[in-house]
Amino acid sequence: CKCGGHGCLEQYCSATGLLRQAKKALTENPDTLSVMKDNASLTAKDVCDAAKAGDTLALDLLDRLGQRLGWALTAAAGTADPEVFVIGGGLSNAGEILLDRIEFYYRRYAFHAFRNTPFVLAKLGNDAGIYGCAKMIL
Repeated sequence: CKCGGHGCLEQYCSATGLLRQAKKALTENPDTLSVMKDNASLTAKDVCDAAKAGDTLALDLLDRLGQRLGWALTAAAGTADPEVFVIGGGLSNAGEILLDRIEFYYRRYAFHAFRNTPFVLAKLGNDAGIYGCAKMIL
């Protein structure tokens, strides 16, 4: 991980992590049929677009990301009992295909007392942080 640690959520549940996992899967499984296979300039958006088009490898990658993040959010819910989970950042641009997977695994793993916490996509997407900083200054 960029922080120097190992197994960080950022390594797996971010655009950078998704892209790294896709490249790893394509390298380790050269015979895999995927529209991502011959894309030398592959991006996380390409992986999400491939998943939306039904690419099996891309769907599997998003499913694993959703499973990890869903599991992690159960720990957050048990600690903070949020009213809602707002999924943001660049990867949130994938939309419902990502949100559905996160929510599915969250509901599978969550303790019954907070299993029905709603999920929404951030309206500001990847710009939420900069808007927050500007508001603090103003």
